[in-house]
Amino acid sequence: MGFRDVTGVELVDSPPLVSRADPHNLPFFDNAFDLGFSSYLDRALFPDRYVREMERAVRVGGACVVAVEECGGEEVEEVVKLFRKCKVLGVRNVTMGGEKRTRIVMRVTSD
Repeated sequence: MGFRDVTGVELVDSPPLVSRADPHNLPFFDNAFDLGFSSYLDRALFPDRYVREMERAVRVGGACVVAVEECGGEEVEEVVKLFRKCKVLGVRNVTMGGEKRTRIVMRVTSD
């Protein structure tokens, strides 16, 4: 896919690519990444804090991609409202890990 450097974080270590970190308080500098991805934003303890950290760590022009339980319309808008620095590029229903999810792709547009 063209990725040269990938950093994964989760509440539990999964070496070699995934390190233990709290996604509500990421241990990275601002603008450190081109892409932030979460397949289970809807399971975050504090979704607003989770999103703030994702937006902080992804550079302007980069992308934030999240998946939530399959939904549409108003529910998608509620998720998108959490992202204050992003513009929606696309929304699509997908199957991930055998679960029906809604994937939302956004571009970070401001600091």
